[in-house]
Amino acid sequence: MSFILEATGSSCPIDFDYGRRARFLKLRNGFFRLTVWGVRMNLYSPKAATLIQLALLFFVGINAKAQFIPPRADVILISGMAGDLETEKEYRDQLHSWLEFLATQKPAGGITVLADVDLENVPVDLPVKKLKATREAFLAVGKTLAASTNKLFVVAWGHGGLQGRTPVFHVRGPRLTPADFKALAESTKAPSDWILYFRSSGNFAQELAAPDRKIISSENETIYASDPVGLSVLLKKLNADPSLDFAKGASELGFGVASWYRDRNLARTEEPTLWLGSEKPLTLISTESAAQTNSVPNLKSPLPLTKDLPAAWKEIQRVEAQKFPDADAVVLNARQVYTLGNRPALSVEEEQFIQILTEEGKRFGDFDFNYSPPFEDINFLTCEVLRPNGELARLDPEAIRDASDSSLRDYKTGQRKMFSLPQVGPGAILHIHYTRTWQSFPLPHVSTKISLAGESPILQETIRVSVPRNAAFNFSFENMDSRDPELKQTQYGTTYIWNFKNLDAHTREALSPLDGEPQLLISTFPDWAAFTGWYARLCKLSDEITPEISEKAAELTRACKSDQEKIAALYNYVTGLRYVAVEMGVNSFRPPAAANVLQNQFGDCKDKANFFNTLIRSLKKENLNAHLVLVPRFTQANEAMPGLAFNHAISRVKLGDEVFWIDTTDDVCRFGMLPPGDSGRKVLVIDEQTTALAQLPKPQARDHQLVLRAKVNCSALNESELPFAADISGLGYVDYELRSLARHFKTHSANVPLLSAKFRMANSSFSLDKQTYSPISALSKNFNLQMDGKIIGGNSVLPAGKSFLLKAPFWIPTEWDVALHRRSAGLFLNQGYPLGLEESVEFELPPNLKNISTPASRENKEAPLKWKVDWQRNGTHLIAKLNAELASGEISAKEVPAFQNQIRNLLSALAVGAEISLP
Repeated sequence: MSFILEATGSSCPIDFDYGRRARFLKLRNGFFRLTVWGVRMNLYSPKAATLIQLALLFFVGINAKAQFIPPRADVILISGMAGDLETEKEYRDQLHSWLEFLATQKPAGGITVLADVDLENVPVDLPVKKLKATREAFLAVGKTLAASTNKLFVVAWGHGGLQGRTPVFHVRGPRLTPADFKALAESTKAPSDWILYFRSSGNFAQELAAPDRKIISSENETIYASDPVGLSVLLKKLNADPSLDFAKGASELGFGVASWYRDRNLARTEEPTLWLGSEKPLTLISTESAAQTNSVPNLKSPLPLTKDLPAAWKEIQRVEAQKFPDADAVVLNARQVYTLGNRPALSVEEEQFIQILTEEGKRFGDFDFNYSPPFEDINFLTCEVLRPNGELARLDPEAIRDASDSSLRDYKTGQRKMFSLPQVGPGAILHIHYTRTWQSFPLPHVSTKISLAGESPILQETIRVSVPRNAAFNFSFENMDSRDPELKQTQYGTTYIWNFKNLDAHTREALSPLDGEPQLLISTFPDWAAFTGWYARLCKLSDEITPEISEKAAELTRACKSDQEKIAALYNYVTGLRYVAVEMGVNSFRPPAAANVLQNQFGDCKDKANFFNTLIRSLKKENLNAHLVLVPRFTQANEAMPGLAFNHAISRVKLGDEVFWIDTTDDVCRFGMLPPGDSGRKVLVIDEQTTALAQLPKPQARDHQLVLRAKVNCSALNESELPFAADISGLGYVDYELRSLARHFKTHSANVPLLSAKFRMANSSFSLDKQTYSPISALSKNFNLQMDGKIIGGNSVLPAGKSFLLKAPFWIPTEWDVALHRRSAGLFLNQGYPLGLEESVEFELPPNLKNISTPASRENKEAPLKWKVDWQRNGTHLIAKLNAELASGEISAKEVPAFQNQIRNLLSALAVGAEISLP
């Protein structure tokens, strides 16, 4: 402790300039009053009072020069395991800040740093012992301090949480537990100070709390979902005022954390707490201090759960959490009101009452809204929380701030409204009511999708759509049964009303199609011709040919011998441009001028497609033309719903009577292939003549194959590992995936087999020694991969002793394992592509074998997965072959059982091996 001691009464005041104030006062009734840090204690015994006074004087006297870190202290700084680049930088900066602060404190003991990050720019004359942040190193530090008489000062920060039910602090390898921290504390008999700033630190502090220990933790009893921010707050205050003592620093931390959350209109997700010996922990942000600092932002007077509640709550009733065992929250009531007009062009009113059911459900109290000013405006009407005790806490909507994103040259980005509701927890009901208004809609007619399901169940929801009297109106349901609306007509228009009850939460099964969310589609476009005409006008002049574009096209195609080679050369150039996507407002639809893309050397899908078309047109070939094509990537357009159902753009190139569908977005996609999400989609060609949707070709299995040729050296059958060498090439989607993975492996996981990211070896494991592969950018050739290593578990000893079972190390998609689980939805495999496997494994056997027995051929001729496994002997060589064909990557729910059975039978066939007997 550190404070000013002022004794008053019969004695003269004794004043030590020591940061805090204590008063010792003799009262008229014979009692003595001791006041320390504002806490009063009345004492009757003069002897006891005198002893306390002397103890205080002694304590202050021997610590007159106390500081935040005791002068004689062994300091341990432990920075946990970072989760990404941002946290790694944050931990490094915090570590440097601590070292800079230690340079001002100059503790006489040693300084030990346990961290993964590098120590850079260590302050001069500051001896630091650097160790890896591991449990082993942490416990070893305690053993080295066993003989030290210095006070112990420990700072630990990083990621924490629970491992099962055990609180843990994340380091590499085994995690640190409260017992490990306690072991360090008990390794020395000296007092110790601790700063613990990570999730679950309150549990660690509770275990550590003991006489002669002072602890600051980021939490008390509650383990929050977010990492705490207070350590940076404390460091800032300590480096600004190095003279702060531990108690004053703790107090400043409390006010600083309260201010941090207040200034950002965020609900506080940490509870900095001071633990003094065995006393009850002291919350550093008390109710009083929170009110003084507005830690809970803009709360108005609470309202009880009575008739005084606003009228909006009249029909709202709580539910019992146990009725929704799989949900963290439930939407009690929701309504969406769409008004389609002229000015404003579109007005949307949304209101929700959400009951929080679990601790994890507190995340529903955080909101993030994107909008596109100046065309779109968002206005929050009500943001409030009805707490379980009946109090109504409100967040002032006027206090919700904008978080503006930066613009990037031609791309004008939108803005965001972000806020968190206060006092959100299990049993609370959130009420959010807001409007969105488009004064000038970016389309001449409204076309949008209304979500009818979310992460939480919805007990009751109402959708109202009002349109002008003579306006066209189309609606359709997606991924749910259609239902007719209730109609209400006035002299000005028609209102369509749908009422829904007990809508299930929308959860995606693994490998299920991406467009499975129940939605209501609405559009006021009369037909596809109207939409195409508008979009063509929108893009007018964006494909203007400039001298620079003509010069670039001529340069790129100068060595080409045919028109198709010219198309491919331009394709390779445009796909190589950086992909930059900014989808806000009108920028979501209209590409910038092709000349700007040439200058910037980047663009999104529509920008690159438009630029590619302009390069094609600049060649001025009569038999060659190109147009923009709008694509509903990974979803599907609806013939009966004219409007903006598209999220992607490609090109259609006509060379005489030949048609090429070309996507210039992805730079690892070879010419002639459409990347994932395109194939088979219904698309709209923008050529001022099209009045209906066209369909992209569906991929064929023969164009998307994994071809593998491998050799296994079995000269030492009794060894546990057999040498393995494979030559692999990919066609179509396999080529695309291998190139994408190779790019990732350039900087990550270079010692991992490239093939293992999407395929696994059946029946055995593979240990990689070496791999080489084609240049990623060589799009004119098939991607080729060579792997050398060893097979582990491919040969096993049979009971006879001198006989072995040799299994073929074929590679099969890892997705097939996931597809075997029980499911109700269809499957979306290989990003929607078919897949062919053509694999051959040659075993080189030792000579003079006693007997070789090969498995009989097995096959399945029925779709969707056809396959054949065959073994052949050729002298001292065995050759095992696998041929498989998955006709389509999109398998309906009806086809799933048959597909799963075919996989099981194939795995059973692959598990059968050749029996080989040695002499």
